[in-house]
Amino acid sequence: MIQDLNAVDTKLRRSLAEFWVLREAAKQKGKDKTGRGEAVSGQHLNPLTELLVDVIREAGLNDAEYYRNRRATLPGFYRPSKQWDLVVIHKGKLSIAIELKSQVGSYGNNFNNRIEEALGSAVDLQTAILEGALQDFTPGQGFHSPFRGWLMVLAEEEASVRLGRRANTLFPVDKDFLNEGKLISYVERYRKFTSRLVQSKQYDAAALILVKKGTDEYKGYGLESFWRELMFFSAKVASI
Repeated sequence: MIQDLNAVDTKLRRSLAEFWVLREAAKQKGKDKTGRGEAVSGQHLNPLTELLVDVIREAGLNDAEYYRNRRATLPGFYRPSKQWDLVVIHKGKLSIAIELKSQVGSYGNNFNNRIEEALGSAVDLQTAILEGALQDFTPGQGFHSPFRGWLMVLAEEEASVRLGRRANTLFPVDKDFLNEGKLISYVERYRKFTSRLVQSKQYDAAALILVKKGTDEYKGYGLESFWRELMFFSAKVASI
């Protein structure tokens, strides 16, 4: 069941290299060349989505339906629907829902947005499973609940690794977010966030991929655990 993580690493590096190519293509295609076209093109994370599909299938879950991007839309509880990046349905039941996010630049503007999106999606999905429209489309009692995953790709550059400003809040900030009185870097904030997402059981697995800008060189935080949890879960569902 456990796949060769070295093989997964090779595929991941290939996906990250393509990630940059697709971002640049979207940027060149945009009219203003501001970089906004890169983020809104919606295609740059497709290579990682396909890697996730490969990992799940190779773990044994072949006889399932795979939905990507706009087709991977699930009903919510606090809103009519939510588009995920990858949804896997097995024998008519929701088995896997994974959200992919990336951030390259605009850290101050977008960091909190990413946090709020991830938490909102987790709460909405879980409530829809327990009390809403997904009740009849998730495994029954005594079986597994759907696998919920969150994966973040973050550029390693000066703006993402430097310390932030001093905290300016009405009450003291959690000391885990501070380094000598200053806010920790965005890299460290995302590391803390992904760890706490799993710790608080908002997601079954969450990880950060820190990749040097324009390259396939990366560091994974929580990534090995993410792969193993996904593989184990996929193999378990396949055996049912």
